[in-house]
Amino acid sequence: MNDYISMPAIYKRTGVRRFDGNPFIEALPSMEKTKDSILDRLINYPDPPTKADRRKSEMVRLAEAGVVSSIVYPFAEYKRAGTNLTINLREPYVARNPITIEDKQRRAAIALQESQGVPFPSNWNSSAKGQSLLGISGSGKTTFAESFALPYLVVIEHTEYNGIPLKCRQIPWVTLRVPHDATLKSLCLQFFERIDSILGNTNYLREARGARSVSQMVMLMAKVATAVSLGVIFVDEVQNLRSARGTQAEVMLNLFSEIIEKAGVSLVIAGTPAVEDVIDKNVRNLRKLNSGGESRFSLMKLGDPEFDAFCDKYWEYQYVGKPRRLTPEIRKAWHRSGAGNPAFTAMAFMLAQRTEIGGREQIDEVSFERVSKKDMAILEPAISALRSGKSARLREFDDLLFKEGCRSLLDMIGWTVPSKPKDGIGDEFDDLPEEKHAAEPRKKKLRRGLAKAMAPVDLPTENPLIM
Repeated sequence: MNDYISMPAIYKRTGVRRFDGNPFIEALPSMEKTKDSILDRLINYPDPPTKADRRKSEMVRLAEAGVVSSIVYPFAEYKRAGTNLTINLREPYVARNPITIEDKQRRAAIALQESQGVPFPSNWNSSAKGQSLLGISGSGKTTFAESFALPYLVVIEHTEYNGIPLKCRQIPWVTLRVPHDATLKSLCLQFFERIDSILGNTNYLREARGARSVSQMVMLMAKVATAVSLGVIFVDEVQNLRSARGTQAEVMLNLFSEIIEKAGVSLVIAGTPAVEDVIDKNVRNLRKLNSGGESRFSLMKLGDPEFDAFCDKYWEYQYVGKPRRLTPEIRKAWHRSGAGNPAFTAMAFMLAQRTEIGGREQIDEVSFERVSKKDMAILEPAISALRSGKSARLREFDDLLFKEGCRSLLDMIGWTVPSKPKDGIGDEFDDLPEEKHAAEPRKKKLRRGLAKAMAPVDLPTENPLIM
């Protein structure tokens, strides 16, 4: 089942009155008791090298130095993001308690393909949340999400709860990535492929390929999310929506909102500052995608305690034969080579080791200068722009620049956004033609398709979604 494991449901009270009595929440890994405990869980510090390790052959040390890439340093923003996500992962199940009448009716309405008198409950309101993780490339967004998700990469097998039959599977977490072409079809198919890979005995992808319209594809996505009792969908690389043709970006953002509202699944998105150019156009989606909190992962500045602590920890992993003390001069050269970007800073340290092992056998200012000029030369324009902090230079690297929450900043710095074609989504689904609405404007047609996709539908009562 890919990187997921299957486990029987073990129900544990949480002490939260809104959570207790809900099998989907009680079966999740236990919540940490403090915010600091969440941060501690995310840390990954491999064993640092010993004196004996530093006496090993050059190639052995070069290979062992690769352990640096598995370090997970607990940035301060991880605590806030982790606290929000701990709650947001449980919140969607509050309104989706499978032993309540309202949720049984909701699940039946979503599962049924043809109307059989099972309406979507009018008094049901989603408790799912939206959360956003924003930061420049290499700032630690994906590292945070992947580290946080580890205990939740499970398939929980329910059989009964307090004597009540409850035969279903629960997947707390699924990760998707917006494709580079930002097509809705690619994202939907990725979702079904991922669920099939996790469960190993389903054919949702095959069923999805047989869909004949966008609305059918989206409807199936909602049904599958309900069938597997999904808690969170983490969508990475959301800035790729910039590449969407016509109204594709708006349609995908509407889909994200519908996942939160109708399917009741929490949605966590991660992207670079470039994503704001897409999301800011729609206040409705912006509000929903941030209802569970927003986190911004920023650069480390020279002299900041966090940069010093980051460097101190990495410095323990010197595999060179003559490890040196970390001096202010070395810190300055190190910061210059990575501009305080966590990924670039770690990369510079790794490459400095490769340069010096078998050579001078020590890491110092010269090591980082060599790395900047040779190994990381291709990144130097972006790193130089980060060091400068000047909008005129940063605008050339839109993945590195935050807007201030409004389009006026773009005008102030003279940043022009390239226009995109105004065609619709029809040729994206070349084998999934849209329904015909000849006299209907395209934008209205798209909204109608999404509404239809999430509307109550019917299936026979023996459907496994109905409990």
